[in-house]
Amino acid sequence: MINLKSQTKKRIILLILFFLVFSFIAYESNANADEVTGEKKVIPLGEVNSLKVRIKFGAGRLDLTSGKEDFFEGDFQYENSILKPHIDYEVLGGVGVLNLSQSIKKDISLPWPYKNIWNLKLPSNIPLQLYIYSATYNGNIDLTNLRIENFYLKSGASQTNIIFNKPNLVDLKNINIKTGASTVKIIGLANANFDEMNFTGGAGSYTFDFSGELTKKSKVNINTGAAKIILKIPSNTGTKIISRNFPASKLDIRGFIKINDQTYISPEYGKSDVELDIEIKGGLVDVEVISLTN
Repeated sequence: MINLKSQTKKRIILLILFFLVFSFIAYESNANADEVTGEKKVIPLGEVNSLKVRIKFGAGRLDLTSGKEDFFEGDFQYENSILKPHIDYEVLGGVGVLNLSQSIKKDISLPWPYKNIWNLKLPSNIPLQLYIYSATYNGNIDLTNLRIENFYLKSGASQTNIIFNKPNLVDLKNINIKTGASTVKIIGLANANFDEMNFTGGAGSYTFDFSGELTKKSKVNINTGAAKIILKIPSNTGTKIISRNFPASKLDIRGFIKINDQTYISPEYGKSDVELDIEIKGGLVDVEVISLTN
């Protein structure tokens, strides 16, 4: 009886050890499956007159800049198969259509933190219509050297810089940005060569830097929740600011002439066809105007 009990105990121990080893192997297999995966995509765009780019990005880091002529380049890093990007490209009537996407809803359900990084390069020689949809992200959208005809960004909470370091060589009809509670800096806006910008934001901090070469009359509409708004405007640019906010809002608009409780103009306003018209609406906002000298 003693030997039978001893053999039974040994079998139980062996079974437990086998179970533990099997579990460890299964865990390692799953862990390896979710290790960071990297993909690089290079797509020749062919002979097209313009390019429409739609980006649907989940949560993580998104960087975008100019790249080689006639090519799209993408570097994608992710650690879960749910985050694998879906990439489609086709040409319709001389217009290239590039779709980059991942499932935003499934992305949000993943345990945080996880790695999800996109580094995208768009062609510098083709007029672009750029549409970006994101849950939440941080990164730089550097539009320098790109020919932007339309720009649309919709995101949840984000921390991003949108950059125009050189003049846009085509007319940019509309800039439309909608974001949740965020920190957003738009740099070199005068270089964007835009007709109208509509910005809607939640509570946050928003900087609009109008440095660069303004070449036309441009309209700016800003609508936010409780926010800090900084306007950086060259001193020689004719500008009108209309602020339609709660009475408790704070306005620091030095160097402007007060027309009424809502309207302020710079000394250069009305002297040129190249001007800025800025209208601000929102809740408890803190507006600060900083004069940029050449």
